[in-house]
Amino acid sequence: MERGSGSRSRASCVSGEQMSSTAFQSAEDGGTAPAPLHGIRVIELAHWMAGPAAGGVLADWGAEVIKIEPLGGDPMRKLFSTFGLNPDAPNGAFLAANRGKRSIEIEVKTEAGQEVLDRLLQRADVLLTNLRPSALERLALTPAAVMARHPRLIYCSVMAYGWGGPDQERAGYDLAAFFGRAGISHQVTTQGMAPAALMQGLGDTFTALAAVSGILAALVERQSTGTGRFVEASLLRTGMWALSGELGVQAMGGHPRPPAPRDMCPTPLFNSYRAGDGRWFFLVGVEASRHLPKVLRAIERPDLLTDERFQGGRQISKNRREFIALLDEAFASKPLAEWIETFNEYDVWWAPVQSPADVVHDPQARASGAWVTVDQGAVGGGAESVDAPIRYDGQSRAHVQGAPKTGEQTREVLRELGYSDDTIEEIVASTIAQHGQRSR
Repeated sequence: MERGSGSRSRASCVSGEQMSSTAFQSAEDGGTAPAPLHGIRVIELAHWMAGPAAGGVLADWGAEVIKIEPLGGDPMRKLFSTFGLNPDAPNGAFLAANRGKRSIEIEVKTEAGQEVLDRLLQRADVLLTNLRPSALERLALTPAAVMARHPRLIYCSVMAYGWGGPDQERAGYDLAAFFGRAGISHQVTTQGMAPAALMQGLGDTFTALAAVSGILAALVERQSTGTGRFVEASLLRTGMWALSGELGVQAMGGHPRPPAPRDMCPTPLFNSYRAGDGRWFFLVGVEASRHLPKVLRAIERPDLLTDERFQGGRQISKNRREFIALLDEAFASKPLAEWIETFNEYDVWWAPVQSPADVVHDPQARASGAWVTVDQGAVGGGAESVDAPIRYDGQSRAHVQGAPKTGEQTREVLRELGYSDDTIEEIVASTIAQHGQRSR
């Protein structure tokens, strides 16, 4: 992280007293939101979600991220029309992954586009891409080729299945590589039910954080070696890491099972229940001997503490159907708001099953700095977006720059690279011409 070190903010030593609740503030309240990656330059040659989300986290933390897009832009911009849905629906995923970046619209398949990319890399610390190996080979952008020209560069590749092996060229979104191939869908699907086709991009964001971790480690190493690294992240490997407990059990000869139906859950104190108003919540009592008395007092059934069927975790598991039925009947007697008061009184460990509408208004999420207002530019006003999941020194960000329009900063960036106005217009024209040839 040598570049720009003189202007970067340094982490402060903060005492426990300073980090009291009154010390937490947003930039809007007068605090200065830290930007620990200020001075780091990132070139993003990536589309859809996992790669851009990694670039988005780096931008959130202060890096300068230049997003290279083909004419027409990243297909993620048109996500909903791709699925045949309302093309004007709010695209929160694109906004979260691309706020604070600059966008240039060039065709890297052309000689002019390749020269622009090479000039960008001369000034960059990180190249972030999710192009497949064969595409990188055609563009002379393989890790070996790029790092031979730019030895200080951190080259990060985000792929579906990783480099090497029979499937390194296989395309795959997070549903395929993270959920399906890594075993997660099997392990989170209730026995006897069909796996759901999840569309939330959870695997993409997990993989983005994995990629960011690898990039930051390589930047730290470069401080002592002066040379870059080739960093690999994949949806498959990240999914396997997320499932490392179950996969480890399998590798050691065990047989991890997916969830049983709710009424047959072997851990009734670690299960979902529905209150009288229809709202769902989880009990999260991992240690039966510790949490059973609290739960039984909360439901006004302390007499069950001496019931032989429920003496400890093993007996509770053996008699799970009966115990879950007892809890179901009790919890159906009152709305969740009343149970919350009771749970607090008896120190019952629990959590609500919240909808997105609930999470938007969750006071704890807001107090912890989970939301940031993103500038909408010409549209006017601001849109709320979930901030990156790390906060520094208790300082929350208040307002940030929005996602750029496709190619919004093309001329500006080319001018910074030393191109004359005439040459800039030639590059822009060649990008349009190349796109026209491909669409015929």
